[in-house]
Amino acid sequence: MTERPSRAGTTGAWWHWPRSLVLALGLGILVSLPSLNVGLLLDDLVHRLVLSGQLSSMGDWGPLTLYEFVGGPRSDPMRLREFGLLPWWASDSLVVRFFRPVPSALLSLDAWLFDDAPFPAHLHSLAWFLGLVTLVGWFHRRLLPPSVAALATVLYAVAAAHLFPVAWLASRHPLISALLGLLAVASHVRAREDGWKPGRVLAPLLLIAALLSGEAALGSVALLGAYEVFGRREGWRRTTVELLPFAVLVVLYLGFYASQGYGARGSGGYLDPIGAPGAFLATLLQRVCILAGELVVATPSDVATGTPALHSGFAAWGALTTVGALLMLRALRPHLSEQERATLRWLLPGGLAATLPGAAGVIGGRVLMVPLLAGSALAAVLILRGWAAAREASLPRRHQLLLRTAVFVLVLGHVVLGPLFRMGLGIALGHIADEQWRIAREAPPCAGTLVMVAASDPSVSLYVPAAMLLQGRAPRLYRLLSAAPHDHIIERTSPEAFDLVVSGTPRHPGFWELVNRDTPPPVGTKLRLGDLNITVLESNDAGFMRAHFDFGKALESTELCFVTWSGDGLRAITLPPPGEHLSLPYSQGPARL
Repeated sequence: MTERPSRAGTTGAWWHWPRSLVLALGLGILVSLPSLNVGLLLDDLVHRLVLSGQLSSMGDWGPLTLYEFVGGPRSDPMRLREFGLLPWWASDSLVVRFFRPVPSALLSLDAWLFDDAPFPAHLHSLAWFLGLVTLVGWFHRRLLPPSVAALATVLYAVAAAHLFPVAWLASRHPLISALLGLLAVASHVRAREDGWKPGRVLAPLLLIAALLSGEAALGSVALLGAYEVFGRREGWRRTTVELLPFAVLVVLYLGFYASQGYGARGSGGYLDPIGAPGAFLATLLQRVCILAGELVVATPSDVATGTPALHSGFAAWGALTTVGALLMLRALRPHLSEQERATLRWLLPGGLAATLPGAAGVIGGRVLMVPLLAGSALAAVLILRGWAAAREASLPRRHQLLLRTAVFVLVLGHVVLGPLFRMGLGIALGHIADEQWRIAREAPPCAGTLVMVAASDPSVSLYVPAAMLLQGRAPRLYRLLSAAPHDHIIERTSPEAFDLVVSGTPRHPGFWELVNRDTPPPVGTKLRLGDLNITVLESNDAGFMRAHFDFGKALESTELCFVTWSGDGLRAITLPPPGEHLSLPYSQGPARL
């Protein structure tokens, strides 16, 4: 099947280069506009604390190690827990360290150039995004017919997956690693198909730069492998020779990564393939299905990120839509050009394999920068070829209706709902950033130990105290007692102690509970933090149900300030007398967690 020239001539058609690229870049900027107004958000605050030196007593971080959050030589979980930057239930073996020196250096440069002004730093992120869209447009133009390539690039540019990498400075690294990784793929493709000799050297060098920018660069290696195995199909000997330099780099990278203790362990938000291989594979498959749902029909995986209860439903939807897309592609095979068939033969398995590195971490659209190259190409093929096939008079009416319905669902997701979600959540992220600073400003003053009894939303429980530090309003110490997304009851047991009871059946784990521990603290767990003694009295598979907190001094002491999250701010609470209780209703925080 070949493209029909437009009536105005092929050079004037909107889908021809460079008009299609200008359209994609313009729409990408349009849907990114709300993201440019987002202030310093979540981990941005921690990065500013590191760069300002305010956390020097708790860790040895620097401009190149901003993503080495917990564990390893940079920080001791016990020291972080003692001050309160880690909650008391955090695993003793918790490690959350990522080797990302390039994006760390760029964030440090932003802070040096722009201080705390987020807007120019967002323009920096936008530049990486526009560069990535341009490169993806080059790929689509090379691999697909003009109209399909144009639509695929537009779908890539407006995809909801780009929300966090553009709107959240700390999440810029997927843009950097994807751009550098795909440049490595492009250099290799040009070397193989055009005889471009510099590509032989540039491809490995660019891959090294991509690996120095983030783990998502491994997805680019998956594309390289799929290109050689399913695209070139020149035999295993030639394939091995072509992939050997990249395989060596990946082995060296993974060996360095493991030997230096990088990665995430002891956390329920990240997967550990060594500690629990069975659970790792099952959860990995579930997350791949969730991400596939975003690639195929633009169902935003960010919706499920902080709500584990939604994961199974999102995974089922992702699996269902993926099977449906493959069946639709099979039915449309006679309508595809040989170029489209040859491209999808390697691009689809490569894109699916490229989701694996991201599926091992906290899921979300930001891990799809590389796989989206394939996802947008598939969606464009299904939309254009499906619509053309549905208009053929020879096709049974029932089949026409099915194809039109499928095309409608694809257009609705990729062209309407996905971009609207991206713009809407961009506005919401700006609100969350503003709320963090407001809540920190309005928090009850405390010169001693600030005890936050219950707050399930980390934008409150962790990042409000970080904002207080940056504002110079920090208490001497900070304690978070519970992040369970449920009502709580304080049962006063003595002048110095109380039991904190999580009420709610069934008990659901909170996002911040999962990130800091892979398994709930068992009954009998005891921990001492300064004067505070903690004992877990009741627990289940989701988290503790009752814990005893003995503060070693009268709870009415001026050295203790008790607050809880009340829906619009931190509210000071007056504890009940011994033998009495106080109910604390659950309310969502600014991030709706």
